[in-house]
Amino acid sequence: MICDECNQKEATFHSMKIINGIKSEKHLCAGCQSKQANRVSTVKNLAELFSSFNALSGSALAGAIATPKREIKTCKNCGIAITQVLKDGFLGCPVCYDTFLEVLLPMIAKVQNGTYHKGKSPHSAKQKTAKELELEHLRGELAVAVEEERYEDAGALQAKIRNLIGESTK
Repeated sequence: MICDECNQKEATFHSMKIINGIKSEKHLCAGCQSKQANRVSTVKNLAELFSSFNALSGSALAGAIATPKREIKTCKNCGIAITQVLKDGFLGCPVCYDTFLEVLLPMIAKVQNGTYHKGKSPHSAKQKTAKELELEHLRGELAVAVEEERYEDAGALQAKIRNLIGESTK
């Protein structure tokens, strides 16, 4: 098969994209593949990237951007502001994930279709059972519910956790 780009050399790289049900294939030689790999675009603006997902609307963004009564949220470790993160699309350090969690989590959930891993793991990794994963997830939800002072939800989550723990000891 001949390269789709230069129409001269034998294609050694083959890719297929399916977007909105439309399938497109590309066949490239090593040289054209190398050129295309160098043209990889970078995300310059998180707000632009996620605007199509409507992830930046609502309370998460409103709480992160400055208002007359609020300061701009910044990372205590590296000092980067949320406005800079949204402008550049890059976090300053690992602590930024915790600092800006309320803004990042809805974006990640929208793009990744969830906030925790569902799928294959390397064979070398310790495999957690479905109950362990569910327990871990429920404990995370419980912590958020307590932090947000949603005590009825926290009570229901605590009961689910107790049931799950009780089932695993039987």
